[in-house]
Amino acid sequence: MDTYCEQIVKTKKGAKYYFGVVGIWLAAVILAYLGLVFLGIIAPILIVTVGYGAYYLCGFLSVEYEYIITNGTMDIDVIYAKRSRKRLSSFELSTVESIEKYKGEAIDKNRFKKSVVSYGAGNDAYKMIMSSDSGLILAVISPDERTRQEIVKWVPKFVGNTAFR
Repeated sequence: MDTYCEQIVKTKKGAKYYFGVVGIWLAAVILAYLGLVFLGIIAPILIVTVGYGAYYLCGFLSVEYEYIITNGTMDIDVIYAKRSRKRLSSFELSTVESIEKYKGEAIDKNRFKKSVVSYGAGNDAYKMIMSSDSGLILAVISPDERTRQEIVKWVPKFVGNTAFR
């Protein structure tokens, strides 16, 4: 029997998001003004192009993460502005070596071959360490209760007994 579980995690829009939006639109206004002053007749085309470009770039500041578990394989995707998706990582849950509470500590980039940080607002972030042929992989995720139960089903028993505590 096939199993399937998915979860969308929205990131909190903080000061970094708002500064980014203000900076992009400020740069757009400056470019439009310079185009109006120096280019004259083709300025309307430039203004429309710069406005659309600013709108498009602001979309990349709106980020969501999606966790998909299908038959023991977990996929972590990032979604920008609900229009563009990128696969961050895909791994077998049977390769998980540990699941621990993530306390915001720095990630040792020399220890891990790949690190995926994909959690939203809140204090319920966990770090999962997996082994692969090329080295260790670290994933920092924020699963809900349904996703946690599905992960525990597929990880090794010695990891599942202490997971998410």
